[in-house]
Amino acid sequence: MRHWIWASSLGLAVAAGSVFFSATAAAQHPVAAQDHGFWARVHLDFHRNNAWPEPFLSADRAVTREYFCIQVNNGWKMQNTIGTFLFNPETQELNRAGELQVKWIVTQAPIHRRAVFVLVGETPEDTQRRVLSVQNYISRIMPAGHLPPVMITNTQPEGASGAYFDAINNAMMQSIPAPRLPAAAGSSSSGGAGGN
Repeated sequence: MRHWIWASSLGLAVAAGSVFFSATAAAQHPVAAQDHGFWARVHLDFHRNNAWPEPFLSADRAVTREYFCIQVNNGWKMQNTIGTFLFNPETQELNRAGELQVKWIVTQAPIHRRAVFVLVGETPEDTQRRVLSVQNYISRIMPAGHLPPVMITNTQPEGASGAYFDAINNAMMQSIPAPRLPAAAGSSSSGGAGGN
């Protein structure tokens, strides 16, 4: 029994000494400290490999959807851009079509899309007049509350003047032939009466 107690005490002393000396050695030698980093990395890589592909699916999905989000944002920017044809060319004030477009943007567009983009003018003064005209009109139709932002853009929206589209529509309407019924094939008609 005495030998067993003596051997146990010796074993505990050796174990405590090895823990003490290994901690002291790790503090004195950075290579020993890197061993702990190595095993931590092995542990991390083991769990990452067992969870694959889950951690990467979310990132892949986000990258795939980002392209569509950019397209949607650009589409709304085009829709909400007040272009050259919506301003009076001499005064750079909104014309009636421009007022209707701005009114639709600030009252009908989804709330998170209610931003007005103004196409730059030929000179900085024209651009400033355009922005001021849009801001004044917005403050007239929305006298209270948070006003939507008015931003400047260099991207020309698709479209042309209303006069151009009106001319195309009128030419199409004038080129339509007059409606006519087909000629009758014969003069006999059954009239729905059975003759027997």
